[in-house]
Amino acid sequence: MYDIKQFRPTLYVLLMLGYLGYAVAANTPALWLLATLATGINIWLVERGSFKPLPRLVANVVTLLFAVYLVMRVRQIQGPPILAIGEFLIFLQLIKLYEQRGNRDLAQLLVLNLLLMVAAAISTGSLLFGVMFVVYLFLSLYCCLLFHLKTETDHAKRVMGVDERKINPMTLKQDQRFLSRSMRRLTGFVSIISVMMAIAVFLFFPRGTGAGIIGNIAWKPSQSLTGFSDQVSFQDVARITQNEAEVAKVEITRNGEPYGGTGQTIYLRGSAPDTYVSDPNNVDRWKWIRSPTVASDIIPTTRGQSYELNPDPLGDERYIQTIRLLPTGSNIVFAMPGAVSIQVQRETRLLFNRSDEVIQLSENLTGDLPYTVTSTGLVAPHSSETRDRNLLDPFMPRELQRRWEASRVQYAVPPRIREFALQDDVAGSDAKGNLAQQKIEKSQVSEIDALLAANFEHYLKENFTYTLDLTDAKRVADEDPLVQFLYDFKKGHCEYFAGAMALMCQSVGMQARVVVGFKCDEFNTIGGYYLVKQSQAHAWVEVLTLNGWQMFDPTASREAPALGKAASAWKKFMYFVDYLEYAWGNNVVNYDSDSRTNLIQNVDSGLANTAYQTGTWMQDLKAWFDLQNFYWVSSGLLSLLVGGMVLVVAAAMLYFLYERMRLRKRARRIGLDQLPTSDQKRLARQLVFYDDLMRALDKRKIDRPAHMTPLEFSRSIGFLPNEIYSAVQRLTRIFYRIRYGGHELDANQQRRLLRVVERIEQLLGSARP
Repeated sequence: MYDIKQFRPTLYVLLMLGYLGYAVAANTPALWLLATLATGINIWLVERGSFKPLPRLVANVVTLLFAVYLVMRVRQIQGPPILAIGEFLIFLQLIKLYEQRGNRDLAQLLVLNLLLMVAAAISTGSLLFGVMFVVYLFLSLYCCLLFHLKTETDHAKRVMGVDERKINPMTLKQDQRFLSRSMRRLTGFVSIISVMMAIAVFLFFPRGTGAGIIGNIAWKPSQSLTGFSDQVSFQDVARITQNEAEVAKVEITRNGEPYGGTGQTIYLRGSAPDTYVSDPNNVDRWKWIRSPTVASDIIPTTRGQSYELNPDPLGDERYIQTIRLLPTGSNIVFAMPGAVSIQVQRETRLLFNRSDEVIQLSENLTGDLPYTVTSTGLVAPHSSETRDRNLLDPFMPRELQRRWEASRVQYAVPPRIREFALQDDVAGSDAKGNLAQQKIEKSQVSEIDALLAANFEHYLKENFTYTLDLTDAKRVADEDPLVQFLYDFKKGHCEYFAGAMALMCQSVGMQARVVVGFKCDEFNTIGGYYLVKQSQAHAWVEVLTLNGWQMFDPTASREAPALGKAASAWKKFMYFVDYLEYAWGNNVVNYDSDSRTNLIQNVDSGLANTAYQTGTWMQDLKAWFDLQNFYWVSSGLLSLLVGGMVLVVAAAMLYFLYERMRLRKRARRIGLDQLPTSDQKRLARQLVFYDDLMRALDKRKIDRPAHMTPLEFSRSIGFLPNEIYSAVQRLTRIFYRIRYGGHELDANQQRRLLRVVERIEQLLGSARP
């Protein structure tokens, strides 16, 4: 008996893997670095023999301080407190690591680390974490088995009082060698059984379909989306940055065919603010808001059920978008223009406005939202375009409603915007004169609306510059940003372009609104879906024309980054990684009872199709024989073929059973029947030569008594000729090398040994009795 030296290195690797898994789930590399550094210092102290356990009193005080910190963290964060609990578990492990005195502390470390990985698993559905978690489970099983062996060994040493200094070093070395192999085999066996049971439970007992900790277990911290709400403010524009964080994945079909590809761009609508707050006396000014007179329908959704949004859509095209929206911290649901119906894979409440076709949740999104939207690509006009000023949206803030009712002057279009729109080079003209002036004289929608909007769009694209550098805006913080954009800056981001054009249209009597959403042009060619990132956030304009609400994008073209071949190859690799993540999320993380039903139906259909195709193939083969005028052989040949297949299968099964029986008989003759079945089969195949040798001697009435070992028997046949005696001695030594030394014979060695046995048989036949 000795110390289980493999345990501590395995424990330290397990702890660090747990820290890393939590860091991946919670995106906290700093915490992982701190925990790894503290663990490394502990390893160094233990190896040097300088480690001294932390006093219990100090450990308890530090634990209480961390508990207070946990309470403060839970009160600060939004959403489930599982991530804060994970941080507390890491701190507890570090404390326990520095106060370890016995096996009880090591057991607590194992439990705390496992709880940490469970907390991480609840917090993420990442493929990378999934792979790490599988490795962690196998390693933790191995570590727990070592820990059990360590505790039993320590107990036996205390009871028996064994002094390791008196144990033969060769015995310890041999035990160490066999221990590692035995533990690996035991871990592998238990792991295989566990994986098979886990797969069975996963396939046949999926997660619940409702919301809650079981139905929506993979929670992620929400992102911060700039500008995606009912308000678009120009006072916080300096916060906009190029953010490559992922927002959603979108698969699209057009009229039943896959849609999308490199070079094709789609627009996903979010909110559609239509009113500009411009009152200089209002502190909260210079921003776009949705009119509080816009009322929304409330749709309580049932998981998997489709709901009609627009009974009278515009256009014959049908775009079906399968979208997985990540937590955004917003209540906006994104979709292509012209939403006709929606199907949400989650029980929630939707708010849909028929006027601007904005889809919202009743609360901010804190978990993944899978949904399917059918759209036409065109936003149809509705009777609600004539606004009822007495109908206020009940979901709008009361303060905003009071402000709307109290004063309308703050929503007036700035006069300088109208002056800019009336310029001839901006609005354009025809034989009748300035188009903007003509529109002012016509109150109803006409062909001028689309033409004038196109002129505004063209002018902004050609004469203004796109930029995210808005440092100049700080110098004129008290001026209307859109007025400054048109007259002074002549550069800005998409919200400036869209806001300015919408105001220009409204200033001459056109119905226009700003639309905020995503302009998606990054298509994963491997998975066949669009990647939606925060950097693709965009704003454009919708103008009411004779053809419904028509989309215009006045933003000047952004400069495309120069990508070389290496970058393209790297992007393809990232697409592949993203596709794996996407497949993992759809097929594993979000596997539920509906997925199980689909899986069973697919398997059943596959088996039925296979049987049907096999029968069809047999019929086609018979028909071919008939067409070749082989009437007299077709039926008989097919029957013979089927009968031959049955006989081959039966013969294979009989041969398999015969081979098993033969190996078992050989194992009993050689004396292997007390070994496990797998070892019996292996050694019986390897020791064919020895079995033939014993049977050859038995024919000459030379049998080995049951009490005699093979070596003793080989020494007892000295009465045989010297050549036979020497050959039996050599074969017996080879027997021991295979039986007890783990040596393996290849096919050539087996044949050579069998030839030696045949030679012995010949010599025995020629020898005198």
